[in-house]
Amino acid sequence: MLPTPEDRVAICDLLARYCLTLDTDDVDGWVALFTSDARYEVYGRSFDGHEGLRRMMDGAPGGLHLGGPPVIEMTAPDRARTMRNLLFVDRRTSDSRSAVYTDELQRTAAGWRIAHCRCRFIVADGLSDRPDR
Repeated sequence: MLPTPEDRVAICDLLARYCLTLDTDDVDGWVALFTSDARYEVYGRSFDGHEGLRRMMDGAPGGLHLGGPPVIEMTAPDRARTMRNLLFVDRRTSDSRSAVYTDELQRTAAGWRIAHCRCRFIVADGLSDRPDR
């Protein structure tokens, strides 16, 4: 099921804010993009809820997040699944990593929010929970 034009705009805005809040070190703004019980999977680990997301950000390197446009599939009137690619450039080293994200989104009273996010890195053999480096 395809999203309405309004949902497409709102979901694309949510995912653009995902990148920009990270780029500007706005951890509070980034955490607010997730449901309170969200789960984030990266590097073979899971970070749960807003406190888990904050803990994850404590150890994360800063840099530039360049996100591609998402593929959006409505799974219910108030739920959507997205897939998007992302290029991360570390601000200290200029090293880059490319990834594919799959997200489960939920419409809330505050608008669309991320309920589940899984980041897999693009490596020589395909997608992996860990980058080659």
